[in-house]
Amino acid sequence: MRHVVMALALATAAWGQTQETPATFERPGYESPLPVLLEVGTYHSGVTNGYGYWRGADAALWLRHNPRFTPVFMFNSQTRPGVTQQNFGFFSFANWTKNFYTTQGFSVAPERNGYSLFPHQRYDVKGFYKTPFNRQLVLAAGYSRFSYGKIVKGNLYNAGFIYYPRKMVVEGNYFINHNQPGDKISSSGSLAVQRGQEGKYWAGVVVGGGKEVYTYIATTPLEVNLNSVSTQVFLRKWLSRHYGVYVSLDHQTKFSAYSRTGVTGRMFFEF
Repeated sequence: MRHVVMALALATAAWGQTQETPATFERPGYESPLPVLLEVGTYHSGVTNGYGYWRGADAALWLRHNPRFTPVFMFNSQTRPGVTQQNFGFFSFANWTKNFYTTQGFSVAPERNGYSLFPHQRYDVKGFYKTPFNRQLVLAAGYSRFSYGKIVKGNLYNAGFIYYPRKMVVEGNYFINHNQPGDKISSSGSLAVQRGQEGKYWAGVVVGGGKEVYTYIATTPLEVNLNSVSTQVFLRKWLSRHYGVYVSLDHQTKFSAYSRTGVTGRMFFEF
């Protein structure tokens, strides 16, 4: 049962997020970007309660030639005790007007026997509206649909905001998960604050928490109900005009299941 909880907890952790921009919340159309951004990295976690050592590698290629549309191609490979799986994704920014832009994407992971670390299919869309009364405030709403094959699937609804006070970025999100089978409803939230300047550095912290409720179908159904909290601190530092580093430390506690402490390191290149 421990491995079942591990797999499903991992899966639902991803459900509380849209397909990510870098942790620095890079927004489309920031001043004078170089056309290509390539980011590659690795991440490692130690997990209590016998869950072992988790590790992975990821990469993202941003093509920023057109200020109205920015495609992003992503790859992620994760390994847990007894399982390794890859995930392939496409993500994009689209600027429709001076006040409205969207992000949209999808990802696929090869189906495998046993538990999966990624959804077999996932689709995401999110709209952002720059308020005319305060150009520093952006309101957002999004929707995601995911499937692990057969009857394990769900919908994710998201509302949030981004606020840009001077050299800071503040982002808040609230998520509602509707999971099948069993029509399970759960929710989570996150708040992130960072300070810096594009081309120099970004440093910040992300805190989050919520409840995960879902049914795992095995030989017999397993009802899972977990509360969790998480914290992450990160630094994104340009070492020159064309390359830099990203490092983060994070800790997550899923009560009655495990605690996880992780580190992430990446290099990024702009040209």
